[in-house]
Amino acid sequence: MNQSNREIRDYLQQYPVPSYDPEKMQQTIQLARQAYCNRLLSKRIGFGEFIRMQMHFIGHWVWFTQVALVLGFLILLTKYDFGQTNLQQILLLFSAASPMIAFVGFPELLKSYSHGMEEIESCTRFSMRKLMGARMLILGLMDLFCLTVILAVSTVHSGGFLLRMILYLFVPFNLTCGGCLTVLSHVKSRQSGYYCGAVCALCIAVFVSLSFIRRYYETAATGAWVVMFMLTLVYIAVEVVQTFQSFNRFYSKEEAISVTWQ
Repeated sequence: MNQSNREIRDYLQQYPVPSYDPEKMQQTIQLARQAYCNRLLSKRIGFGEFIRMQMHFIGHWVWFTQVALVLGFLILLTKYDFGQTNLQQILLLFSAASPMIAFVGFPELLKSYSHGMEEIESCTRFSMRKLMGARMLILGLMDLFCLTVILAVSTVHSGGFLLRMILYLFVPFNLTCGGCLTVLSHVKSRQSGYYCGAVCALCIAVFVSLSFIRRYYETAATGAWVVMFMLTLVYIAVEVVQTFQSFNRFYSKEEAISVTWQ
C-alpha cells in the first residue's frame, strides 16, 4: 500500500460508521433493486430502435472503407472486359475484393476485446449476445449490399456469367467470414484482430493463386465451385452458432434484466 492510500485509510478511520439496522438496510437494497428493474422493464425498446442505437457504436471508418473498396473495385473493373484475355485480371479483383470486404467489419466486432471493455459491456442492460448479434447483422447487411453492387456491375459486363460471378465472389467471402468467426468464438483478446487479418491475407493469397490456374475457373469446374459454396455456407452457419455459444461460455451469469423487443 503506498503512502496516499495509507493516508486515505487513516483519514476514513477517524469517522466511525453510524449504527444502523441490518434488516432495514437489506430491505432498502431489495426495494431499490426492484424499483430499478421495474423502471427498465417498463420501457420496452423496439427491434428497429435497438438496431439504430447500435449503428451509432460502429465507427465511421468502417463505412468509408467499405465504400472505398467498392468504388476502387468498380473503377478497376471498367478497365477490363470479360473476354479470355482479361479474365485473369478480373478474377484477381474478385479474389482480393471479397475477402477484404468480409474482413473490414471484424475489427469493429472485436473492439470490445481489443480495448478490454468486454466485462463492462457484459454487465450492461443488453447481453453480449444481443449486442454482438445486432452489430453482426448491421455489418453483414452492409457486406451483402457491397457484394450485390459488385455483382450487379459485373453481371452487366459479363452477360451470361451470373452464376459463376456469384460463386467467384461469395466463396472467398464466405470462407473469410467463417475463418474470422472461428477466431471470434475461440480467441477473445487483443490479438484477435491480428488473427482475423491473417485469415484474410491467407484467403486472398489462396484465391489469387488459384486465379492463375485457368482450369479452376472454366465452365467444367462450376460444379466444384457450387460444392464449395454450399460447404462454406454450412461452415458460416456452424461458426455463428458456436460464436453465440461462446458468449455463454465466457459470460455464464444469467441476465439480471430481460429486455424484450416489441
